[in-house]
Amino acid sequence: MSKNTLVIVLIASVLTVSGCATSMTPSQFLEEFPSTTNSTYFDQPSANKAISNGRCELLIESRKYVSPIGFTVEGDMEYGATGVDEWVQADNGNAYALDNFEWISVGDQGATQLIIYFDTMLCN
Repeated sequence: MSKNTLVIVLIASVLTVSGCATSMTPSQFLEEFPSTTNSTYFDQPSANKAISNGRCELLIESRKYVSPIGFTVEGDMEYGATGVDEWVQADNGNAYALDNFEWISVGDQGATQLIIYFDTMLCN
């Protein structure tokens, strides 16, 4: 095997392994998830303030959504965002506040599934 071929194989191996992450850190998730939804995102302190000052109405508290399994962590997140948006719409809301999230292992093949806990709100 030539030196160039070895370098290419090594780079491909690193990229493959780095693409196999099974979860995100909290800061990564909180940075990326809101941009994948169409509904308005509130962090909990902002949501509490918006509810207390009458800007928003809490429609459903502590909903749990188990998203379909994606091929990657990003896929898990995209499915989760779609589910949150669908629940917000079904609840006749337009906003949500994340309560918590977790990735669980599913099966023995290394698959993960994202579970999202959130509140649905209707805001002016």
